[in-house]
Amino acid sequence: MRTTIIAAMLLFAAPAGLGSQDLLNAARDQYASAAYEDALSTLSRMDASVAPDVARQAEEYRAFCLYALGRTGEAESVAESLIRREPLLQLEAADASPRLESMFTDVRRRLLPSLIRERYRVARAAVDRKSFDAAEAPLTEAHRMIAEADRIGVKDDGLSDLNVLVDGFLQLIRSNADQKLAAQPVVAAAAVPPSAPAAGRPAIPQRADAPPAAAPAAGAIVPRVYSAADEGVAPPVAIEQRMPAMTTEMQQVARAVKTRGMMDLVIDESGRVVDVNIRQSLNATIDALIVRSARTWRYRPAMKDGTPVRYLKTLLLVP
Repeated sequence: MRTTIIAAMLLFAAPAGLGSQDLLNAARDQYASAAYEDALSTLSRMDASVAPDVARQAEEYRAFCLYALGRTGEAESVAESLIRREPLLQLEAADASPRLESMFTDVRRRLLPSLIRERYRVARAAVDRKSFDAAEAPLTEAHRMIAEADRIGVKDDGLSDLNVLVDGFLQLIRSNADQKLAAQPVVAAAAVPPSAPAAGRPAIPQRADAPPAAAPAAGAIVPRVYSAADEGVAPPVAIEQRMPAMTTEMQQVARAVKTRGMMDLVIDESGRVVDVNIRQSLNATIDALIVRSARTWRYRPAMKDGTPVRYLKTLLLVP
């Protein structure tokens, strides 16, 4: 009580002379004394240009006070704002009770799937532009966020596929050969990567051995192609996905390859593979074998709201 009185006297005696850190400290004291409304009033006096670290702590205490006052919806809204800015935010305040930790975890559990996909879409667009340096940071963050989602028990069927893709793209980017891809000439056997998808939607890949698909007839309905970047979509489940048999010589070539390959498949509403694209080549001969085999694979189709949908599935090819 004595601390609260001192803090209140200080505030009303010289409000203009208090800095942001002083106000934060006063609000902490008021919160510790269960003067939650006073603490909220104190926090509201903080200048908008406050340092980021102080601003984050102030928002944490704002959420704490609102939660303590039973204004749960407002507290969760503050927590959501914090987590959107820092998805892996961990509460450091000594006043963060288990109930508050649980509230923040619930909000993080709800937000992480969309935040992970947001980072992945940014990275995928950068990879499609061959801007590998720009792709590495969002992929690394997505990797850490997927690990956190797993730790706190997020239920999302698509995150398993995303985890494979994120790790695969990171391995490609970090290899010496892939770091120099943008400066190397394109070989005839390699597929031309699709252009960056518009508005975060995956582009439909074209085959390396075929001309671009003809434009749809006027009035024709083009089925939307979903991917791991879309929420609420259960990815396809492999029924038959057998890799082709290789001769001894081909196996030796595959083992000599120092990088990993990557292949895009479009799987239709019946589970058939209707398009194949080698995104990252292993070897021209091996690529051709895999493409030929992939056209025979069958899947249980991707589902959205109980309805089968087309799906762009990316596979990592390990030599």
